[in-house]
Parts: sequence; C-alpha cells; structure tokens
Amino acid sequence: MPAAKPEAVCSVELYGDSILHGGYLGDKRLQEPPAAALRRLRPRYKVVDRSVNGETASARSALFAGEERSGRIVVIEHGLNDAMQGLPLDAALRAMIVKARAEGRHVVLTGLSRTLTGAQVRAQGDAVVRRVARDMAVPFADWGSVPVQPTEMADILHPAQAYSARLVEHLARVLDTVAPECA
Repeated sequence: MPAAKPEAVCSVELYGDSILHGGYLGDKRLQEPPAAALRRLRPRYKVVDRSVNGETASARSALFAGEERSGRIVVIEHGLNDAMQGLPLDAALRAMIVKARAEGRHVVLTGLSRTLTGAQVRAQGDAVVRRVARDMAVPFADWGSVPVQPTEMADILHPAQAYSARLVEHLARVLDTVAPECA
C-alpha cells in the first residue's frame, strides 16, 4: 500500500498597515477585512492577521526578528506610511525578508494600493517595494495594478469594501503561484 500523501501546509501571516487591516477614517474597519476575505476565498489557509493601523515597515521590522511565526507564507503590505514619513522602507523590507527566509518561509510583497492623493509619494514607495521584490526574487502582488474608481475608496487613502476585495483576490492569485496545492 502506497504511503499517504502528506497534507499541504496552507498557512499565511499578514503584516501590513491599515490597508491590509481594512481600517479607514481612524477607527473604522471594513465589514469584511482583508484577512476575512482571504479566508473566504481560500478556505484551506490558516490566516493569521498581524496587520496594524498606521504601522510602518520600519516599526514592524524592529519587532519582526523577535516574533514567533508559524505561517508557511508571510505577506508584507507595508510602504505608504514609510514613504509619507521618509522612513527607510528598503532596509526594513529587506530585513523582514531575510528573517522570514531564514525561518524557511516564503514571502510575498503586495506593493502599494492606489490612493486619491499623494500620487508621487505613493509611486516612490511602490517603486521601492517593487525593486526589493525584484532584487530579492520575491513574488510581487502589484496592488498598484488593481483598478479602482474614486467611489470605491473609503477615504483618500483607504479602500472601501469592493476595492479591498479586488486587492485580496489579486493577492490570492499570487498565493496560488506560491502554494498551488492550497488554492
């Protein structure tokens, strides 16, 4: 009798700011935040949501090395807050990627979603994330490529439900390339 095929490890940990948290207007949160949407779209995944409203990659990077993780895949959606504050986004992302890989994890970078203001700052931050993804051969979800209408924004920086759902759908397709057995 052939040996049973081992069960796929389908787990993901989400690191990011209010966009990945589903936050907007300070203290509000989408009815279906991105972590919940990902659970709905890919029910095989155990999803751990470590996103925090207002968090920067610089702040998370300082904590990242000392945190315990169990996820097979680490998704990082940081950048806009760092870009707006002139923080060292490149170094923070690289440090988190190196640490996650040393733990044997896959990493996915989302890039920055669209906003209704600060296009130049957003583009600069997105270019940093894109460059880090290319340099370190990390799958890039390219959230900036996901179309949005102004009416699909909860405020000038944050997606409303429909746009957030499309961002997560886009992320899920990238996760499918990393772990096709979990789709």
